[in-house]
Amino acid sequence: MKRVALYIRVSTAEQSIHGLSLEAQQSSLDEWARREQVEVVGRYADPGISARKKAAKRPGLQRMLEDVRAGKIDLIVFTKLDRWFRNVGEYYKVQEVLEQYHVDWKTIYEDYDTSTAAGRLKINIMLSVAQDEADRTSERIKVVFDAKRERREPLTGNCPTGYRIEGKKLVKDEASQEAVAAFFRKYLASGSISEAQAHIWEEYHFRIEYQLASKMLDSPAYYGSYYGVEDMCSPYITKDEFEKIQTMRKRTVRKVKDSRVYLFSGLIVCGECGYRMGGRTNTRGGTAFYNCPSRYIRKACSNSVNLAESKIERFLMETISNKLSQYRVGFDNLKNSRKGRNYQAEAAAIKTKLSRLKELYLEELISIEEYRKDQEPLKARLEELTEQAKPIKTPDFGRVEALLSQGWQSAYEDLDRASQRDFWRILIKEIRIYPDRSIDYDLQL
Repeated sequence: MKRVALYIRVSTAEQSIHGLSLEAQQSSLDEWARREQVEVVGRYADPGISARKKAAKRPGLQRMLEDVRAGKIDLIVFTKLDRWFRNVGEYYKVQEVLEQYHVDWKTIYEDYDTSTAAGRLKINIMLSVAQDEADRTSERIKVVFDAKRERREPLTGNCPTGYRIEGKKLVKDEASQEAVAAFFRKYLASGSISEAQAHIWEEYHFRIEYQLASKMLDSPAYYGSYYGVEDMCSPYITKDEFEKIQTMRKRTVRKVKDSRVYLFSGLIVCGECGYRMGGRTNTRGGTAFYNCPSRYIRKACSNSVNLAESKIERFLMETISNKLSQYRVGFDNLKNSRKGRNYQAEAAAIKTKLSRLKELYLEELISIEEYRKDQEPLKARLEELTEQAKPIKTPDFGRVEALLSQGWQSAYEDLDRASQRDFWRILIKEIRIYPDRSIDYDLQL
């Protein structure tokens, strides 16, 4: 009795078409297996996956090929050739594996023979026709989707959490918009998904599962960019806030067994190797400190500093107002240095020099070595001018100044540790600790 594997596949666009659903294919294959009295050793499915997709991207197919290599399968059966592949190149990659392990395949609704040249030619022709049909369908769908993008219409009926479709437009969902807005506010303040989840559950009785919450934080839709189109929907956050969230995602607050809150968790990096420093607790005194795990785990860093959290906290409280003033002075100097500069004219002059230099080389008045030697500094200067000509992004000094208003130190002392940690995460972008125990940091502006 032959050991048979049954394979089914359907793309998302085809799932609603009669006769192509996974259930219909499975029913037909099971009926064939009963009729032929074969031993079914496995059923393998790739739901919602196009036949044009690479074989490596089809989990069901890969699982079946593993069983082929393990010697568990003699024959693979599917309903039609287009359920198997619509891509000639990918078909032959898989066919090579089947031939190596002496595994055949067959369709129950079509007649193919791979043992003759004529049979293989027929398969090539049918696969090419199926591939062309898939390409044409893809092109039609692309045209339709492009038109929808131009009209700022959603491409599917799926909506991000906090939105709904009204009159072919994505609008905020009144039932959940307050909770979604609060979720982003809390995450921006705390940098913790779990805290943001807990907050909206307590305040709005609205639950967002962790995986969905993570996807929401990574989705440009929430600043209005959906399907690659700006202003597709009303934003919950600004683009700057979205970029800030992406930065915060890279420094996730580390959960600790004793539930201790480390004030600078996720903010401190080693000034020597750039590795993120972890918070630890002194077993004798119970005080918190930070060190570079790269030195102890990978033996790849010479920074042996163990710096107490209280010292870092005191240093920040004593210097942060001056740091803000330095940022302001630096920004004003940069802005003043660019006043009256005609970057366009300077860039045009350099482009003229580059053009003349090229003419000298083409007329063989200078060698290739001379040409390259003179060209490189001009190109470097042109790139520098292009960068300087970009509009200067004005830092949000007002937000930081509001946090550091008169009496902020006393207000800070009254906060619990979690709120103190949130305070520093709002203010600080990164803290660096060096082997000489010096500290430097960047403000979150």
